[in-house]
Amino acid sequence: MADTYKPMFNRTYLKVMLWIVAIAIVFLSASGRDTNNYLNIETIENKPIYFAEPDDTETLSVQLIFGLGPALNDEQKLLHKLLSQRLQQVLNSNTVNNLVAPAKASLQQSLQDDRITLLLSTEAEGTNQLSQLLPQLLQALNHSDMTTGTEAEWNRLKAELYLENQTAENRLLSAFTDTLSDKSSVHPLQRFPTWARNVFSNHNLTLAVSGPDAATAARLLAEELPSRGLTEQPLSTSASFQQRQTLPAIGNEAYALAGLSLPGRQSDSFMAQLIAVKSLQQTLTTLQPDVSTRLLWKSLDQQGYFALLLYGQRPPADISALTPLNRRLLNATDINVISATRENIKENFLERMSEQQAQLGLLNTLAFYRLPTDYISGFADRLADTSDEAVQEQLQTMLNINNQQFFICPPVNV
Repeated sequence: MADTYKPMFNRTYLKVMLWIVAIAIVFLSASGRDTNNYLNIETIENKPIYFAEPDDTETLSVQLIFGLGPALNDEQKLLHKLLSQRLQQVLNSNTVNNLVAPAKASLQQSLQDDRITLLLSTEAEGTNQLSQLLPQLLQALNHSDMTTGTEAEWNRLKAELYLENQTAENRLLSAFTDTLSDKSSVHPLQRFPTWARNVFSNHNLTLAVSGPDAATAARLLAEELPSRGLTEQPLSTSASFQQRQTLPAIGNEAYALAGLSLPGRQSDSFMAQLIAVKSLQQTLTTLQPDVSTRLLWKSLDQQGYFALLLYGQRPPADISALTPLNRRLLNATDINVISATRENIKENFLERMSEQQAQLGLLNTLAFYRLPTDYISGFADRLADTSDEAVQEQLQTMLNINNQQFFICPPVNV
C-alpha cells in the first residue's frame, strides 16, 4: 500500500504564520525604517566645541575649523585659495613640525566654500599635550609670513580662474555671483594679511573632536577658547540688483541664467530649500526639448544662492520668456513630487548614515554651522515636520521672476 502524504504544515499553522507576518509588516511600517545606531554627539555649553566617541578607533582627531565667509564671487574664491596655499607652506615648515612631533601628531588641511579645516590626528596618549599644542599652533599661524610672494601667487590663481570662466556657463555664474556680496574698495592683497590673522584667531575657531576619550580632550581644549553664546544671524543681502544683464557673446549657442540670493545653512528654511531643490531636479525635464536646464544651489555660512542655467534649442532671451518656463516648473512640481522627494531624501540619508564613519563625516558640518547635537538622529523627523506648504513657498520664492536676476550670454553671430 502507498504511504499516505502528510503535509509539513497544517492549515491552522499556516494561518497563524500569515497573521504573524502581517502583524510584523504593520509594526515595521509604523515604526519606520530607522534602525541606525547613532553616535552620541555632545557639546560644551557656550563653547564652540562638538565631540563624539565612535567605536573601534585608536586615533584622536581634532578638527580646527576656521570660518572664511562664503566664497560666492571670484574675488572671495581667490582669497580662499591663496590662504590655503600660504597655510600649506606654514604646515610644511620646521616650526610647525617641531610643535606636533612631541605629541606624535600629524596635520593636514582641507578647504571648503566657507571654511578651512586643520585636521590634527594623534594617539590617545597625546591628549594631555593638546591644551599646550593648540595655543602654540595658533601663534605659529598668526606669526607666519603671509605677504612675501603673494602677488605672484595671486596673479597665477587669477589667470587660472580667467581660463575657467571662458565657458558660457562659468561666465554667467561668475557674473551672477559677483552681485551677491559687496566688493571692497581695497585691493584684496592689501587686506589679505589682516584678514588671514583674523581667520586664525581663537575667536574664529570651532573644534570638532572625535576618538577615544574625546570628552576629556574637549574639556581641556575648551579652556583655551573664549566663550561664545548664540548670536542672531544676519539676513543675507545682495550687493546690487540689476535684473537683466547681457554678457559678451561667446560660442555658437545661447545660454541664460536666472538666480537669486538665499539665506544660508543656519536658516530655518534650509530643510524646505533642500526638498524644493531636490523636487525641482525631478521636474526639470518638463522644459525639454526646447530648453535644457541645470540647477545650481549652494547653502553656505550665512548666505547661499539658487540659480537655473538654461540652454538648448530655445533658451529664454528675456524675462518675459522666462515667466512661462517658471510657471511650467511650478505646476510640474506638485505635492506628489514633493512627497516622493521627501521620502527619497530620507531613505538615502538613512542608508548613508548606517555606518558610524559616515556620521562622523558630518561632525565638521554640525560644529561649524552650530546645528543641534541630535541633527543626524532627528533628520528624518525634521524632514517630516517640513510641510508641503513650506516647500511650495520656497519654490514660489525661487521661481518668482521679481526675485530673480537674469543673465544672458548670446551666441556669436556667424
